[in-house]
Amino acid sequence: MYRLVPTLIAASAAAVMLAAAADSAGQAQVRQREQVQQRTQERAGKREIIPGSELMTSAEREAYRRRYAAAKTDAEREKVRAGHVKAMQERARVRGLQLAEPRAPATGGGK
Repeated sequence: MYRLVPTLIAASAAAVMLAAAADSAGQAQVRQREQVQQRTQERAGKREIIPGSELMTSAEREAYRRRYAAAKTDAEREKVRAGHVKAMQERARVRGLQLAEPRAPATGGGK
């Protein structure tokens, strides 16, 4: 019986250390998840929402982003955007859909 006590104490200590390690790992995962969410939100805040993107393929979205980024002035970017909005409104009309009213982009080239 007396030999069992040190074994129980050692087992209890090991269980406590294991629980502490698991909790620490869980906290690290939570911190990592929060950091990823924060970076995602920061990127979303910097990246323009493409009007009609739900009607486009990923290749079309990427081509639009390239055209928009290549525009050198705010006026050129607005021209690219206006032409795109018009094309997406037509695409939506043909499909019997209606686009949400496009928001004006932040200035700075969508960066």
